Amino acid sequence: MHKEIFLTRRHELDMDQLLRVQCICNYMEEAAGAHADALGVGISRLLEDDLTWALAKMRLVLYRRPGPGERVTVATWPVSVERVQFRRDFILYDSKESPFAAALTQWVVMGARSRRLERFPLYVAGLQPKNPPLALTREESDIRIPEASDAAPAGLLFPVRLADIDQNRHVNNGRYIDFSLEAADCAGASGSLRQIDLIFRAEALRGDVIAVRTTPETQTQNSFIHSLFRESDGRELARSRTVFK
Repeated sequence: MHKEIFLTRRHELDMDQLLRVQCICNYMEEAAGAHADALGVGISRLLEDDLTWALAKMRLVLYRRPGPGERVTVATWPVSVERVQFRRDFILYDSKESPFAAALTQWVVMGARSRRLERFPLYVAGLQPKNPPLALTREESDIRIPEASDAAPAGLLFPVRLADIDQNRHVNNGRYIDFSLEAADCAGASGSLRQIDLIFRAEALRGDVIAVRTTPETQTQNSFIHSLFRESDGRELARSRTVFK
């Protein structure tokens, strides 16, 4: 298990003076990257074989969000390597060592130049922990998101800017969180975010325009389904679910 400590900064807070959800995910990504480097499976190692990591799925469950000047400890560890998916879990603690969030992520390896899904190299496939703890249960790990109804209008458009692009030269996964939360707010979401799920299906690049279609989820109150797609060709890039309390 690996731990990283962060101190929340005022520029990371939203209008309610709470840590932005994207910043929480940035903390998680920073901790995961540091741990991967320590394990010898970081991006710099994969790039030697013309490979890179890409996030495939994520579920983040929030019990609360920290405010200004709070110390955040991110604990993360590998859970499993199955076929072409690498599961990594997270628990985030406040300065009183109380958990305020839990998350699971599933990662894939793709060709840095080909952009195609690849099998794990042996040095990644060999990272098979024995009886690892789970931040979320096996049942909670089953992330399935239906497509938003075609009847819903694509109400929001997000032109991809240079600031949206990460080291893989595609839109950073955290930006999809921002797009989803913006769409949920426009759809009438109320209360604080309790959970966000994401499934990534294709890349968005600089110059693309991402459109978001949003529909309420009938089975869960104050929950919304979002389909994010490339406006030019209709290719679905990601699906997300936002749940509020």
